[in-house]
Amino acid sequence: MNKSVKLLSVVFIVIFLMPFAAYSEMWSPDRVRVNLRVGGSVDDGALAPGTMKVKSSGVSITEAGYSDKEIDRANGGLSIQYIMELGLLVGIHLYSTEFTTSVSQSSDWAGTTAGGATGAGTAVAMNAAYGGSGTALGTRKSTTSINFLDLGYFYDMKDIVDGMSISGGLGLPLLGSSSKTEIAYGATGYVLNGGIWAETIEPDEGSALSYFADFGYAFGTHEGIFGLRSVTSSGSATVSETVGIGKVLGKPKFESSGSSMSFFLGYGYIF
Repeated sequence: MNKSVKLLSVVFIVIFLMPFAAYSEMWSPDRVRVNLRVGGSVDDGALAPGTMKVKSSGVSITEAGYSDKEIDRANGGLSIQYIMELGLLVGIHLYSTEFTTSVSQSSDWAGTTAGGATGAGTAVAMNAAYGGSGTALGTRKSTTSINFLDLGYFYDMKDIVDGMSISGGLGLPLLGSSSKTEIAYGATGYVLNGGIWAETIEPDEGSALSYFADFGYAFGTHEGIFGLRSVTSSGSATVSETVGIGKVLGKPKFESSGSSMSFFLGYGYIF
């Protein structure tokens, strides 16, 4: 979690705990809500197009492009929130996403200017032995789960429309998270990555943040809810440049990020 998120966490916890301590009699919940994700939009999980390099003495002599395409995705979201008589909202949001991408070669191997005749010869040999544009390199499956602590405020709109309410706030990633990327290589990917068929990558560091807004309509002791929630997250992992994905990409860091906007339907019970 980065420093800015940690600072926000401290500020929000202090802001919310102080009223709780000052108005202990207001702790009793006024209502409880359960929201379930029913749809929304999510950033494509595919990596940006890039270049694979064959090096000699640290110099790139032959290169080919690669592309990544998302082929499957599943998203989940569940919120449980308590609203106190004071109007404060506290809860937990369980966020999950899983997607799979297919990685393929987007261009034939070609020698670089720095590679000269050696690079050109290597490109011919690479295309003949391992294939050119369109060759499948492997698949990548990424899974992320984040438990957000929801903190917010509730506003009863009965003076405007009887039964209507609006609430909103911030979700902080303080209740645990996990993320991993599993890569399975094809025959060509196996040769390019230094000789491994599969690897699992877990981030060294990451950050996440969520904002939410809920609109409710009460009928008696029951409540129908429509909600909106945005989630942004990012992570990075240190990888080897001599074997695996670091060798294929030619980078010491494997980084990913994403954002989503989800729609929720929910039920509330008013005490």
